[in-house]
Amino acid sequence: MSKLFAIWLLAFTGFSFNGRLHQATDPIIGTWKGTSICQVKDSPCHDEIAVYHATKIPGQKIYKFQMNKMVDGKEVEMGPLNFIYNESKQTLMAENAGARGRGTWNFKITGKTIHGTLTVDNNVLYRVIDLRKAD
Repeated sequence: MSKLFAIWLLAFTGFSFNGRLHQATDPIIGTWKGTSICQVKDSPCHDEIAVYHATKIPGQKIYKFQMNKMVDGKEVEMGPLNFIYNESKQTLMAENAGARGRGTWNFKITGKTIHGTLTVDNNVLYRVIDLRKAD
């Protein structure tokens, strides 16, 4: 019985280690924090401290970002977005439809930073996002 337990423990530890190793080598997976600054001042938009949590959808070049903002020192969920990753350009792009029209999110990854924009409707620059990898 103890040999079986030892084999199970090795297998479990190996799988767990491999999962963490994959996350550690993926530069996008993790938490990103920074600013999301409004560019249309006479709008319902407000400057925010952004906290985005990125995970990878297995077998695809898609990353799910849980888009949060800080309010009174706590994270408030704004919702998830799926970003398509362009490895050669090191960019992420997502589209969503909301109360203010269709939005296009474009992020450029440079090391541990992301610089991005949200444009709405007819390419109106709505937000500028600057993030730094937190973990």
